[in-house]
Amino acid sequence: MTNRSAGRAVGIIPVREADILVDGQPRMLGGQPLLAYTVQAGLDAALVDRVVVSTEGRGAADLARALGADVPFLRPAELARPGVTIWQVLRHCVQWLAEQEGDRFDTVVLLETSHPVRPVGLVDRVVEALRSSDCDSVLTAQEERHAFWMQTPSGEIQQVGSAGDATRDGRLPLFREAAGLACASRTSVVFEGLGPGRNVGLVPVRSWFGLIDTQDPFGLLVAETLLSAMAEGAVPAGEQFVGIPR
Repeated sequence: MTNRSAGRAVGIIPVREADILVDGQPRMLGGQPLLAYTVQAGLDAALVDRVVVSTEGRGAADLARALGADVPFLRPAELARPGVTIWQVLRHCVQWLAEQEGDRFDTVVLLETSHPVRPVGLVDRVVEALRSSDCDSVLTAQEERHAFWMQTPSGEIQQVGSAGDATRDGRLPLFREAAGLACASRTSVVFEGLGPGRNVGLVPVRSWFGLIDTQDPFGLLVAETLLSAMAEGAVPAGEQFVGIPR
């Protein structure tokens, strides 16, 4: 057994086989397996040393290996059931790598297949933000400057954030979590298996493309539409995404 040192980052892609295979065939997006976009995001990240797919299915494992990811184990069935948290899955993976292979990391990067559209360099920015701070975790979030409202338990409608008479540019931003794009955590926090920790940092994603979520059928349609638009050169200049040819 090797004893590789820390100071490294592992990208972990947790998938259930049913999420990426349909009747034994890869779920496709834009002519590629849906899984391919997230694997490529991990492989393209300069600060990610290893990309591991955690899955319970042999078909999903074979697909992940064909796409260039490591699949050193099959996840136990009890960790693939509904109700299991993503943090339990991450903890199992880093524990397995440390105990079975002696491969240890100081940073764990969560990447989810439901968010296939990632700006180039985003994963590295999240890892760098964690390592240059004292945060427990740093995750991506969609920045919003629109007016938001909430209903209290008593039924009262209240505004969230700054005063309603402020212009959009004058409002303090609100952030909607989009951790599936990228979330970097210290391994010590992941070993606790309870969440991202108390001291959390954010890397804002200002493009609405960051909200595409293929778990929603409409989100899958939006992703397909985006790919078609990119193929026709109809996407705004400067927008570049991992795994999507321009």
